Amino acid sequence: MEKKIFKTKIGFIPSNWDAWNGDNWAEGMRDRCVNVLKEIPGLELVVPSKELTDIGCVSTVEEGKKVAEFFIQEKVKGILIGNMTFGMEVAVGTFLNYMSKEIPILHFATRSGPINDTGNRLTDTWCGQFMTASSIKRRGFKFVHINTSWPEDQYFKDKIEIFTRAVCAISRFVGLKIGMLGTRPQLFESQQFSEQAMQHKFRQMVVPMDLDTVLTRLENVDVKHPEVQRIMHEMVQGIDIAENQVGDIEKIAKAEYGYLQIAKDLDVDALAVNCWTRVQERIGVSICSVSGRLNDQGLVTACEVDILGSVTMHAINCAGLNMTAPHFIDWADLHPTKENIWLAWHCGNGPKSICAKDCKPKLQKNERLIQWCPTCFGALEFRYMEGPVSCARLVEYDSEFSMFIGSGEVVNVGPYIRGTYGWIKVNDVMDWENKMIETGIIHHGGLIHDAKVADALEWFCYFLDIKSTRGA
Repeated sequence: MEKKIFKTKIGFIPSNWDAWNGDNWAEGMRDRCVNVLKEIPGLELVVPSKELTDIGCVSTVEEGKKVAEFFIQEKVKGILIGNMTFGMEVAVGTFLNYMSKEIPILHFATRSGPINDTGNRLTDTWCGQFMTASSIKRRGFKFVHINTSWPEDQYFKDKIEIFTRAVCAISRFVGLKIGMLGTRPQLFESQQFSEQAMQHKFRQMVVPMDLDTVLTRLENVDVKHPEVQRIMHEMVQGIDIAENQVGDIEKIAKAEYGYLQIAKDLDVDALAVNCWTRVQERIGVSICSVSGRLNDQGLVTACEVDILGSVTMHAINCAGLNMTAPHFIDWADLHPTKENIWLAWHCGNGPKSICAKDCKPKLQKNERLIQWCPTCFGALEFRYMEGPVSCARLVEYDSEFSMFIGSGEVVNVGPYIRGTYGWIKVNDVMDWENKMIETGIIHHGGLIHDAKVADALEWFCYFLDIKSTRGA
């Protein structure tokens, strides 16, 4: 299942002051920045051309106005403001006067040009950046600043990529529509959410569909439909299905197609689905593996009608540029013998793409649900592939949103666990525990095999006024 990398339009303001443009330094530095920015994953660059402004920089009040109109027309979602030379704060200020206060901004200064033989400095970018940053701050914009560097420095590339990921997540998070399919489990009180708070702060919408309607839609899918047949063929590739009974694969494939159509009809970007036990009783299978496949296809899907869990996973997926599938997890337990290792687990909803190479996924009955319902075939069980991961969870109390963020690494240690799982090594698991309790994190979270997501989520939270806490 091929996924398209998310691209986000980000505008670049190369700031220049002609009087400090020694040896025509600004144009060359602007071009060096552009060359680097074009290679940043997910960044769709919008920059003034050399026809729109002199040498493609912003040096005057009039140019600031022209570029603002250009960026508004292009609907940029974030802005990079860079000092190519000392820069011109009133040009930058004029530009900002036309922009929305909600737009994320990153400011930087490039290294200055050489000092000539007569002792004259060409550019003084380090000095001018303070005037530019002040111009942004006094207008009430939120912005992040990165340290003065050459555009070719790995530090610069890394920070621009983190900003790009954060802007990608922000631009797709605000106005998000979530399909709520059924109601949460009766005993899971901690999964409460406030639609009003979500609408007020993020302009998000929860679009409900009652469970009976959902299940009727799934039951009425025609198994002979070409897409259902394709799903049936695709879903069994490379997995052990020895435990399946006659008709199980067809029922699971019908469910996947049905959920895809429901999401399309509701015009939602993510789902939070009721997954036990009425589902098993009505359609005769578990939908755990369906959730994993939907996440692998880019349709973020959370279990147990966890709305804020789905919202968290959507943010994680966008911060990962839709390149790696996120996984809906329980922060399940501590390792029985090893320090600073905890268990990320759920009962069989993992995206197949994150399965360890030496582990063959097995489609079987859900080992937790079988105590309540015997018709629960459909959990895809495997161990995560090793490597760095980012984890997060968004919560809300009294209309105040907070997010816990953590970084760790999947390690290949025993014991074996039923379900979809990974043992996660972190620096200080008790620091995690204390901060998660203090933040009010519940038993669900999101995990993605992408170390850069955690850094991007910190800037994501900063710009959206979400209190972020990071585990050690």
